[in-house]
Amino acid sequence: MELNFSSKALTNNKFPSCGFPSTTGKLLNPSKSLCLASHHPIPTVSFSLSSSADSLKLTTSRKVIAMSMASSRDLEMSNLTALSPLDGRYWGKVKDLASSMSEFGLIYFRVLVEIKWLLKLSRIPQVTEVPSFSKEAEVYLQGIIDGFSMDDALEVKKIEKVTNHDVKAVEYFLKQKCESHPEIAKVLEFFHFACTSEDINNLSHGLMLQEALTSVILPSMDELIKSISQMAKEFAYVPMLSRTHGQPASPTTLGKEMAIFAVRLSEERRYLSETKIKGKFAGAVGNYNAHISAYPNIDWPHVAEEFVTSLGLTFNPYVTQIEPHDYMARLFNTISQFNNILIDFDRDIWSYISLGYFKQITKA
Repeated sequence: MELNFSSKALTNNKFPSCGFPSTTGKLLNPSKSLCLASHHPIPTVSFSLSSSADSLKLTTSRKVIAMSMASSRDLEMSNLTALSPLDGRYWGKVKDLASSMSEFGLIYFRVLVEIKWLLKLSRIPQVTEVPSFSKEAEVYLQGIIDGFSMDDALEVKKIEKVTNHDVKAVEYFLKQKCESHPEIAKVLEFFHFACTSEDINNLSHGLMLQEALTSVILPSMDELIKSISQMAKEFAYVPMLSRTHGQPASPTTLGKEMAIFAVRLSEERRYLSETKIKGKFAGAVGNYNAHISAYPNIDWPHVAEEFVTSLGLTFNPYVTQIEPHDYMARLFNTISQFNNILIDFDRDIWSYISLGYFKQITKA
């Protein structure tokens, strides 16, 4: 490619290998190339592209052709076709989170919340339309939760193609599951009684986070902190030359330097475990309007609090249609700070290796 910086117009600009049409024209008209202050003309840069038979040759043409052929058919989901590296290259690192933090997990917890709400209504005497369920009916409903499978989740997605609404698809799924049951079939419309979608979603998201924290994240943090704490004890009396401003300074011990990070990480872990995961269940605008309209003599804020806390979440009484999710911001910030401390730890270890304090074990 030849760039000719002159006042000539763009000439001979052919791009046969890229499929662009051959055109000739000026990039800028010198007579009109003025800024707002007319006495400051804009410099004009023209260039010509001289091409030959091999100009602009695409060195990766074979790869492009191969990808074009691949994109012409449906690619099955795999580590190599995943759009996100979390679902591809790093799947092995995060797969334990899939059962709770994936769309499957979201659908599962939506099913759980809808069923638990129907069971709650059946235990409120004033809701006469939903009589108390028999033990067999309760076991049947709990069985839907306990036996929820990938096939069930796919069925919900199939229904969603018709409803074009993810939460409504869960409601229809449950109606299909229960329409043959003599007791539950009579109260199918109460699965979603007085609920707005966010009532179901905010509790489901809270339960997803709760499950991820208790089953995966906190145990992983504990394992890491335990390992560093063990190093602090094991090397408590191993002397090490410390440094300040990159220069040799007073001596320290390797164990003490490890203990610093064990304590810092433990504090963030404690903050994380103390974060209250909140939930609301107050209807479309947070005022229990539909609830009170149907059953004015029931203390619905109290019922909602009982329901939310029965799921292991903290009740938030002051909401609009949504739970504001301030707790999520706090929770994610704490996880971020935990990781920032780990970056600090990694950099120290890197420095120790570069100084010759540590030596990486060579693996064959």
